[in-house]
Amino acid sequence: MYTQLLRLYVQISQASPLLYVGLILLIMASWGVIVAAITEIAIRLFDIREGR
Repeated sequence: MYTQLLRLYVQISQASPLLYVGLILLIMASWGVIVAAITEIAIRLFDIREGR
C-alpha cells in the first residue's frame, strides 16, 4: 500500500503542489490511525481495573 502511495507521491509532486500537500496529509492521517489503534490496544491490554 505504501509503495503505491510513494509512487503516486512522486507523480503528483511533479503535477500540482496542492495535490502534493493533500497526499502528505493523507499519509500522515493514515499513520495517525495506525498509531491510535496500537495505543488503544496497548491501553486495553495493560489497563488495571481497581477492585480486583
